[in-house]
Amino acid sequence: MKKIIVTGGLGFIGSNLIKLLLSKKYYVINIDKISYSSNFYNVKEFSSSKKYKFIKVDLNNGGKILNIFNRYKPHVVFNLAAETHVDRSITNPKNFIDSNILGVYSILEVFKKYSKKNKKAKLIHISTDEVYGDVIKGRSKENSPYNPSSPYAASKASSDHLVSSYVRTYNINAIITNCSNNYGPR
Repeated sequence: MKKIIVTGGLGFIGSNLIKLLLSKKYYVINIDKISYSSNFYNVKEFSSSKKYKFIKVDLNNGGKILNIFNRYKPHVVFNLAAETHVDRSITNPKNFIDSNILGVYSILEVFKKYSKKNKKAKLIHISTDEVYGDVIKGRSKENSPYNPSSPYAASKASSDHLVSSYVRTYNINAIITNCSNNYGPR
């Protein structure tokens, strides 16, 4: 059975992803540091599944993250862990630097080591369209220039640039998605 790590899986997007992955018969390891946006209610319906494991850990704890990777040997890592909400980033940008930049740096370092032995492993970094700044007319495109307009957007842009640099410099197998704001269950 293929194993997948989802970081930030107690959030509403991560928990919906986990539900989908479990329905596709994957074994899912949910890594979450448990913060203001974490909610155990989101995983209640599958928390007792034998195909699901929750581990409380901050991405900045690279040693523990590497141990988790080495123990479970994931085929794919979805990185959804992030501080969110523009207003919160204006009030306290340091939390966004710590999570969205340093946390991504930490997971990239772990993934770089891990993927040397597990060459088919893939990292999918979930970002935001906020990195493109205000779009007055039309839509942003993948090749639109980055123009973040808040500490939140700047921290996510920084994490995107880190991921891109690791792909180019270290040849890791990673992609970035820049989705727009999401809504839905949970």
